[in-house]
This record gives sequence, structure tokens and C-alpha cells, in this order.
Amino acid sequence: MGLFVQRPEEPSEWAGLPGEPVRPRSRAEVLPDDEPVNAASADLLGVGETSLSSITISLDEVVPPAAEESSAADPVASAES
Repeated sequence: MGLFVQRPEEPSEWAGLPGEPVRPRSRAEVLPDDEPVNAASADLLGVGETSLSSITISLDEVVPPAAEESSAADPVASAES
């Protein structure tokens, strides 16, 4: 008969220790409250008010010689020749 008897649950605190005193936080522990940031603006990247410039560097395509690649990949073919 005592299988379904309800017990009072132990009181527990979620975010802190029960005996922990509340102390005010110093300014070093708290981030300052700034104005809200517009996430769509370019100011997040630091490019809002500054002028930008860019340069283009052209590179020639490097193609290794085919003969060196085939002999390095197949040591038997290089030994027969």
C-alpha cells in the first residue's frame, strides 16, 4: 500500500548555493551598457566611415612539365627506358 505515497521533495535552489550571500558586482565584473548594435550595418566590420582601397595581383598559371610527372609517378616506366 505504501508504494504510491507521495514524499515531499527536498527544496533546492537552481542558480546558486543556498547559503551563498548576495554581494554586489563591481564594475570590473560587468560589461558596460552600450547602445544597441545594428547587425545589418557595415560598422561591425570597422568599415563604416573609412575609405576602402584594393589592389589586384595577376598570377601566371604554373603548369609542371608532363614528362617529370609521369616518370615520378611510375618508377617501372622510367627504369625500362
